Amino acid sequence: MIAEILCVGTELLMGQVLNTNAQFLSRRLSALGVSQYHQTVVGDNADRLEAAYRLALSRADVVITSGGLGPTVDDITKRVAAKVAGKELVIFPEAEEMVRSRFRQYHRDMTQNNLSQAMFTPDTTLLLNPNGTAPGAIVPMGGGKVVIHLPGPPVELQPMFIDQVEPYLHRRSGRVLVSRYIRIFGMGEAEVDSRLSDLETGGNPTLSPYCSLGEVQLRATAGAKTKEEAEALLQPLLDTVKERLGSVIYAIEEDDAGSLAKSAVEALKARGWTCAACESLTGGMIAANLVDIPGSSSVVRGGLVTYQTDTKTLLADVPAEVIALKGVVSAEVAIAMAEGTRRRLGTDIAVSATGVAGPDGGTPECPVGTVFLGVSTVDRRYAIPLALTGNRSRIRTLAMKNAVNALRLEALGLEPATIREGNAHK
Repeated sequence: MIAEILCVGTELLMGQVLNTNAQFLSRRLSALGVSQYHQTVVGDNADRLEAAYRLALSRADVVITSGGLGPTVDDITKRVAAKVAGKELVIFPEAEEMVRSRFRQYHRDMTQNNLSQAMFTPDTTLLLNPNGTAPGAIVPMGGGKVVIHLPGPPVELQPMFIDQVEPYLHRRSGRVLVSRYIRIFGMGEAEVDSRLSDLETGGNPTLSPYCSLGEVQLRATAGAKTKEEAEALLQPLLDTVKERLGSVIYAIEEDDAGSLAKSAVEALKARGWTCAACESLTGGMIAANLVDIPGSSSVVRGGLVTYQTDTKTLLADVPAEVIALKGVVSAEVAIAMAEGTRRRLGTDIAVSATGVAGPDGGTPECPVGTVFLGVSTVDRRYAIPLALTGNRSRIRTLAMKNAVNALRLEALGLEPATIREGNAHK
């Protein structure tokens, strides 16, 4: 099955609205095993939209639109699709009742033009919208091809696609797809690829990599007649990936909503540990990333932001003579920050971060991107040196992620790695 995404709206072309719908739909379609070769954004112009429909239908089985289902004159998505199909729009009583009930629910008067939201071609399959006034639709276009209309607001589009369109695509494809998302930190994309390249050429199951800042994610997908058969196909591939990559895999999940912080919090919970952070260049990012996770209050005691040199002594008991002798950006100061914070807050583990985020402040001996993390537990303490590159935001974010990963590894009892730009070294 080949799908094409057609996003409608002049506001998208002008950059007034970020096109997150295309990203969401692309990821969900890929997880379903649906191929995509083109995406299009077109403004609220009937002639150009008609041309876009005809081109998309010439090369795809399913065309998925977002936007243009409202009541105003520039909402032309359904009208132009009907013209391409050679059909007329008619009122659907079920859709009309949905629109009217939604206005009653919102305690608003419904103007006559809102009835256009209940109009579809006669052979349409309705997609009712529990989160807005515009129903969606699956519209046959002839030759076995369909156009699927979805509303523009993401809070309406996303649940409609997951709850109603995905089951339709499953039925249409005639098979079940099972995916697992393998999340990796501490090894760069090139190294991951060199270890797994022979696994990325399979037809079923498939293994596909994609990256975010400092991380690599793999999507493993298998298709079969039943979920159990697909899972049986998938498991040997997952076992091989785990064997080849080891502890840099921090999660294998059924969706792509996981995070490094979630894995760290879960590892700390399993160990029965509490944690704290002492932060200089990250300025609270480590603690904030951890407490974003629901239930983190059971493990996160607190954090110290010791941005100035003297506050490291005042708040975290870092000896002033250590700072004077070794410099504020040093392994010794990072360890002292973590140790002092752990003792002050009474936690099982503390992590610290000190470094030069830039763009200025670097020296030949301590260039921008030099970062030291400190880890302190009851049993041991050590520093993790990092040599990071990029702008200030990138350096601070990578420092935060490495610190969170250090908590995860230590809680799991795994030997931590010295990490340089995402590649793990002993």
